[in-house]
Amino acid sequence: MASFKVGTFNLYNLVLPGHHYYGDNVYSQNLYDRKREWIRQRVQNMEAEIIGFQEVFQRQALIEALEGTEFSPEQVHVLGEDGSSPVVGLASRFELIDEPQSIREIPAAILDAIPTGELGIREFSRPPLKTRIVLPEGHELTVLVCHLKSKRPMILSGEDEDDFLTQALGSTRSLLRRSIEAAGIRHLALEAMADNDAPLMVIGDLNDATHSVTTQIMAGPHPWKFDPRPVKERHWDRLLYSSFDIIAQRSLKNQWPTYIYNGRYEELDHILVSQEFYFRNPDRIGDMDYVHVLDDQLKDDTLSRDRLPRWKSDHGQVVATFRLREERS
Repeated sequence: MASFKVGTFNLYNLVLPGHHYYGDNVYSQNLYDRKREWIRQRVQNMEAEIIGFQEVFQRQALIEALEGTEFSPEQVHVLGEDGSSPVVGLASRFELIDEPQSIREIPAAILDAIPTGELGIREFSRPPLKTRIVLPEGHELTVLVCHLKSKRPMILSGEDEDDFLTQALGSTRSLLRRSIEAAGIRHLALEAMADNDAPLMVIGDLNDATHSVTTQIMAGPHPWKFDPRPVKERHWDRLLYSSFDIIAQRSLKNQWPTYIYNGRYEELDHILVSQEFYFRNPDRIGDMDYVHVLDDQLKDDTLSRDRLPRWKSDHGQVVATFRLREERS
């Protein structure tokens, strides 16, 4: 039976040397070379055929970081880059069916239903990348690579960022934006997976935990246990399942931190899958056998005096292993 791996990798500001980002920040050639080599080694350790990337400033930088891996430049896709802000990217060793799309505008159905007032939210903070990929055995997989708004408070001009109430309001604005973006991703996912048996995955830094409100907005509601079978099937067709939840139901592990901030260990990086990879679905096309997080570089600053080098990522990389089932006769 054919198997493959899918990963997500927040690169932590992958920028070409000499290029200014976030003000006066810039990589020297030496720092860039160390970062590029660290990413290359990490990708080799992931051994994934499909990887969604976040915090890419230039496609060329990602191509150079993947030199010496199994990915050729033609298999690296980065859209909407202008070097001024990070975007997402995709590397796939499998053939793409569609030209990748960078989806900047949040779907109108979401914005019409949720007024944003003075925040004026109309676009994703980092446009998701959408495409379809041919898996082994000919299955067509829809992939959405995402990077949602962070938890960093959104402080408006003129506000005192040291004021405690202002900080609470700023966090509320960030949550509102992330929630709207999550609803936008949910809209895109429903368009692709409703009323069909086509598999779908959402890959990326979702900037919140598995069971947070925003992640569950993307995943969708589970049916009530007393719902009639047709109602349950309609839910199942539209649900996304966390790779962490799936493995937790089959193993003794139930915590998967991918990020540490101020002593808090959080799951921010996710692979969500449709029912076509859910082990309780008798008609699934495959099973997810294993999930692991490459996190040995992460530091708890409240305990360790070590500093994370700038060439390493401040996120762990998540890799899920899938095994396709044999076609039934």
